[in-house]
Amino acid sequence: MANFGSDQLGDTRLVEPRVAAGWLLDFWNAWATEILVILSLLQQGVLLFFSGTRRRQGRSPKRLLLWLAYQLADSTAMYALGNLSLSSTLRQHRLVAFWAPFLLLHLAGPDNITAYSLEDNKLWKRHLLTLVVQVLGAGYVIYNHIAGGGILFSLGAALTTAIAVAKFCEKTWALRCANFGVIRESMEAEDAEQLGKCDLYLEDRPPRGGFREKVVEKEEFLMLRAHAVFRVCKSAMVDSSKNPGSYIVGILKNLKEKEMGYMWTLVEMELSLMYDILYTKAPVIHTLRGYCIRVVSPLAVAASLLLFQFYGREGARTADVAVTYALLGGAFLMETTALLSALCSTWTFSFLCATRWSSLRHSALCLERWHRLRRMVLSLRRLAHSTGIAGFFRLSRKWTGTMGQYNMLEMSTARPGWWAGCDMFGMCTVMHDWLAGHGMPAVAVPDGLKDLVVTYIQHMIRSGYINTPGMVRGSWGTEALERWKEHSGISIDSKFLGSELQEGIIIWHIATDVFLARRQAEIEGRDKVKEVQVLSNYMMFLLVKRPDMLPGLAQNKLYQWTKTSLATNVANSDDVNPASALYKMEITGHHVQKFRLLLAIELAKTLVHTKNALELVYEVWADFIIYTANRCSRESHAKKLNSGGEFTTLVWLMTDHLHQVRFNKDLYPPSE
Repeated sequence: MANFGSDQLGDTRLVEPRVAAGWLLDFWNAWATEILVILSLLQQGVLLFFSGTRRRQGRSPKRLLLWLAYQLADSTAMYALGNLSLSSTLRQHRLVAFWAPFLLLHLAGPDNITAYSLEDNKLWKRHLLTLVVQVLGAGYVIYNHIAGGGILFSLGAALTTAIAVAKFCEKTWALRCANFGVIRESMEAEDAEQLGKCDLYLEDRPPRGGFREKVVEKEEFLMLRAHAVFRVCKSAMVDSSKNPGSYIVGILKNLKEKEMGYMWTLVEMELSLMYDILYTKAPVIHTLRGYCIRVVSPLAVAASLLLFQFYGREGARTADVAVTYALLGGAFLMETTALLSALCSTWTFSFLCATRWSSLRHSALCLERWHRLRRMVLSLRRLAHSTGIAGFFRLSRKWTGTMGQYNMLEMSTARPGWWAGCDMFGMCTVMHDWLAGHGMPAVAVPDGLKDLVVTYIQHMIRSGYINTPGMVRGSWGTEALERWKEHSGISIDSKFLGSELQEGIIIWHIATDVFLARRQAEIEGRDKVKEVQVLSNYMMFLLVKRPDMLPGLAQNKLYQWTKTSLATNVANSDDVNPASALYKMEITGHHVQKFRLLLAIELAKTLVHTKNALELVYEVWADFIIYTANRCSRESHAKKLNSGGEFTTLVWLMTDHLHQVRFNKDLYPPSE
């Protein structure tokens, strides 16, 4: 038996990784194109089926999967195209070059996602350059390796290439159309009289007794009206000077008089349409050219499939044939889905109402052919709701209906829990910061809160606190304090509103918690207490977690100073109740880092001794949220549509709608 030394054994162990690496390299060189093409197809499937999650979800596993697919989709397709153009195996495997048009089609992407974030739309010129380069690359591959493979086989490649280039151009144009300046220009060219014809094809009234549990029917009823009044939403979002037509004011007024719940749902539907404009191909799909492309696309792919079946398989490897069938089948499925989605969409209703082709409008709407098609879709949606599939795929266009929560008092004074033992490893602080960073679970928006917001908006409009362009006059909270001083003789110093909105939120948030803790046993109406707490925590959530949703510059320094002072003072107190400890705190000194905390305690003590203080606090918070929603940048509102939206965005659009009804009341006669 031979004796092997340690050096020889070491050499053997070194050889094995080299052999494995060499095998992996050979495998990649042999199958790289096939792997990349199939991976690109799978990414398109993820984009197609999960892009709808963005309407109603911020963070979720599906959202993460969608983000990965979006980030890798273009890179994978472009790398595969580059690999095709440089590969030396194309001469031996002519069929591989047939995949180039499908990679172009993948670069065009599905119809329900163009941009992942609002900033992607601003890069449309870069996307145009990519379009030119990739089309030239695909053309090079097809010309060199397919053109000599027979007329019919070349025809199949040409059909797919033509559709891919058309849809790639569509995506680039959709990115351009989603810019605010372009939307504003397009509104100038719209014919308000033509758009007003939607009103002729809408049902006059909701059913007697309301929709009750008929969720799908209610959404459909209000979605069609959302299309009819969408001009108002677009105008508000891009700051257009175009006034709504009398028919729009009439629809808004009728819904307002019927039930304010309809108005809230209408606003949600309009924002979902705005999402379509900004993040999908809706602006280019629902045009005559867009419909023609979608009718031709599945036919062209089907023709390519037949031509490949009869004239393109000779001499090809079994693996290449399988990959080609997968590409053709996937393309046919996605193009057919795109066609059906376009035809069945409520966007088609809007297109038919505004089209100048009267014969097409008469055939589709007057003869109710489109409505029959739409009723089939509604039947499927009812089935999806009853089985729970609708919730999984987020088929509803409605907002999530939740508000984020953050309570500074709880997060600043939270005691270490089960992880306290980890402090010996220096992890206790990390766990505490993680808890504070994640805040509190979101809560459903109370109905009473919506009612208060609407009532307060209407009061502000009547009192002239909203000017002609629809902007809130004055500062946050000022109107509420002045009204209480005028009608109830209750005077609250304006210094408690702060010099910045963020400062005012911090002061009133802490004061609200301390006040409610001291007067909890005496206050009647638990629902109102909960609504005040929810609104206070939501405004603090915006300050900490969504600073871009507040007007003005971010003021994180104010928050950090107050949080540190609050935690220090509570820790030094013998009282186990943080709110009680703060209430007993002496108001002395004017240290800059404690200034807001001292003001909050002073305000809380004032509120404790004020009659009807709960109603006052409620109205001040209503004033805060309306001011915040109205003065927040339109771009910030648009960005949040991509991750579920915010309640402030609904409040902003509701304010605009109610203002339009009041400001344009002379355009529409009062209902009898």
